[in-house]
Amino acid sequence: MHTTRLKAYLDHFLPREVIGPVIIVFSLEGVIDGIFGLYVPAEYATLGWGAVFVLSLALVAYWGSVDEPALEELHERLDELEDEHEEST
Repeated sequence: MHTTRLKAYLDHFLPREVIGPVIIVFSLEGVIDGIFGLYVPAEYATLGWGAVFVLSLALVAYWGSVDEPALEELHERLDELEDEHEEST
């Protein structure tokens, strides 16, 4: 896969509207970890955080796949990249 195609996918599935809240969440990590510790035993913390991470990725991917205008824009951008690649070869 070309790096430009990968960048187009990342720009689609991880928009700046997602990255800002993620930074805020990481800044509140101590608070979240405290609340998380109330419901998940310490020996399962890594497994619990892994589940949260996978769920977050699935949610962002689902959100990116149902946003029709953005999905159409992604396909147009991928077509442009493909045309540029064909012209350069």
